[in-house]
Amino acid sequence: MKYLFHSIMLALLFVGGCSNKPQSTNTIIGSLIVGKWQMIEYGSGYVNALDTLGFCKNGKVDCPPEMGEFTYRLIKPDSLIIYNKGFGEQHYKILKLSNNSLIKQIRRQRIYADSIDELVNGEIEKYIRVTDR
Repeated sequence: MKYLFHSIMLALLFVGGCSNKPQSTNTIIGSLIVGKWQMIEYGSGYVNALDTLGFCKNGKVDCPPEMGEFTYRLIKPDSLIIYNKGFGEQHYKILKLSNNSLIKQIRRQRIYADSIDELVNGEIEKYIRVTDR
């Protein structure tokens, strides 16, 4: 799985290198992640049909049915942080990202009000793309 991810990243870098402007890996990943994603599998088995993520180009995230103002940031080619303004943040490892598949795993959780900052080896979440960028 790790080798597949690295092979995809290498191929994307090569394709990006053929254009007039060199693109950073985060730019490539950022363009791949933009769109609406529907959860199809969760480690514990239960999947709610409403569990979707919508990543916008402006850094905002739509996370129904959750409430709050969400934003995201890619910090490495395989790391994603989703912020819930005033509440906390979740750090994810991106295990796979392609045009139609997103697989991520939570690795750290911070809840501001309770001063919780813990490393976790969380459940794997699998998504498929519902809408294009």
